[in-house]
Amino acid sequence: MTRRIIGPFNRVEGDLEVKIEIADGAVREAWVTSPLYRGFEHILRGKPARDALVYAPRICGICSVSQSVAAARAIAAAQELEPMPNGV
Repeated sequence: MTRRIIGPFNRVEGDLEVKIEIADGAVREAWVTSPLYRGFEHILRGKPARDALVYAPRICGICSVSQSVAAARAIAAAQELEPMPNGV
């Protein structure tokens, strides 16, 4: 078994490091470490779920749309709602 560390990758929103274990020519396990902690999970604690639609786009200055979509999907999944076909 071989263990490799890939990175750190310098990203807009902090460094990222990937560690992989390779056995028999295939990746068997992988770990991703991103040491930048901003605490959005704690900011949202105790707030109404829909507040995530306002806070989530501010997680990243570049990918605000994807963060908004992820928040909306998480809220819908928590409520066991299926989006309408035209919303998909």
